Amino acid sequence: MGLRIFPVVGEALNLGARRMETAARVAWLPLVLLLISNMASIFAYLSVIAGRLITFAEIPSYASAQLTFAQYAAKGFSESPTEMWMITVINLLFSWLLISSYMAPLIRYSGLGIKPRPGAIRLAFGPDQLRFVFASIFSFLFTAILMFVPIAVAGFYTLKYIAKALSQTVASFPNPASLHTVEITTAGKTMAANGSDWIYNHAIPLVGVAPLIILIWMVLFFHFHPRNRPATNGEGNFIARLIVTLLITLIGLVGTYFLLAETVVQQFQTNALFLAAFASFIEQGKALHDSLALDLTSLKAGIEFLVKSPVNRLLFFGTASFFLMNYVSLRLLPYVGVAVCRGSIGPGGTLRVSRGWNLVRLWVIVSFIGGVLLIAQSFVINGLLLGTFLPQVANMLYAATAVSTKLVNSGQVADWVLPTFVWIWNITKIIINLVWTVFSVGVWAALYGRLYRESETAQ
Repeated sequence: MGLRIFPVVGEALNLGARRMETAARVAWLPLVLLLISNMASIFAYLSVIAGRLITFAEIPSYASAQLTFAQYAAKGFSESPTEMWMITVINLLFSWLLISSYMAPLIRYSGLGIKPRPGAIRLAFGPDQLRFVFASIFSFLFTAILMFVPIAVAGFYTLKYIAKALSQTVASFPNPASLHTVEITTAGKTMAANGSDWIYNHAIPLVGVAPLIILIWMVLFFHFHPRNRPATNGEGNFIARLIVTLLITLIGLVGTYFLLAETVVQQFQTNALFLAAFASFIEQGKALHDSLALDLTSLKAGIEFLVKSPVNRLLFFGTASFFLMNYVSLRLLPYVGVAVCRGSIGPGGTLRVSRGWNLVRLWVIVSFIGGVLLIAQSFVINGLLLGTFLPQVANMLYAATAVSTKLVNSGQVADWVLPTFVWIWNITKIIINLVWTVFSVGVWAALYGRLYRESETAQ
């Protein structure tokens, strides 16, 4: 039987709500420590950038600290890359360990029915948490290293050679009547002036990414082979599968290309933080320069060219790699639940869960759950509840309290009223978001547990 979308989604959301008390008991302490860790990392970044200790005395609010860091992050990564990257890595590792401390027992509770140990103060770390960390990192590394890195390297060198060819100087004769009027320009500028820059921006990158398109096509072609669809009788229609998977590949890539062309990549190109991080990463590779004879100057220039290049050159490669990485990520998604519940890092029935059309069903499940949680938190909770309804209630209570203090304070509002309401309001927002986070944690843990059970029964 195939993966059933509505029962899986319903169970995840239902268990997230029914087991909210257990999720809160297991996760509240790690979540609070996560908030403290993220806050400390922001102030650590700012201290490195400023060259001195920055505390709440200089920046009174966390939101202001985040805004200040966003403004000066590029400066920090370019001037003090070692310290900035050290803070980043430490915070990521610490966060991963904290997440594993509550996700592992909740996944076992959902998948096996084994309730977490009693106690309101829980910060566990053991074999289950190690398996969760390994499975999560392995899934990420497999996707990033085995899929994205070869694609990025091939794309980098392709674009590097194109840039080298088009940056060559050529002689231009702007005045056809006079051969003595010579202007030195580049091949790229000449193509743009002649109206043939589409070759540079579209045709050449398309040729460069063609092997990746063929790879995606072949991946889908073999993924939907009849042997991966247990309900299919016979050998299936070879020609129809060939044509349909090709159309799906082309429609998906072209649709994603035009969807992202005017939004994501333009922001990516202007992201000073990303450019600074890339530059500092390259600078940290100077040791490799001596042992592998890498030309770091050319490599850095090539990366800057790739990031700052016109949107088409970057997006052709980005779209193709996006599809490949998401395919592998979906295939490996159940592995976290499988590793934790089976008590082994063996893959078990991980790949059986997303065989054939189950891949599409799994994508719908994850997209639906993620969309529901995102819309609820962004628009319902922080938009309507905390942005409209509760502020009106808080303002009414504040006004009533202020008026009552005037009656006993010679017509003046007591000094304690405003600070008290500010603290109460901010604590209320934090508690509401923490409660929703606990619910979200329970939902994802329930999904991993259900995917584990599906892996044990899938054919």
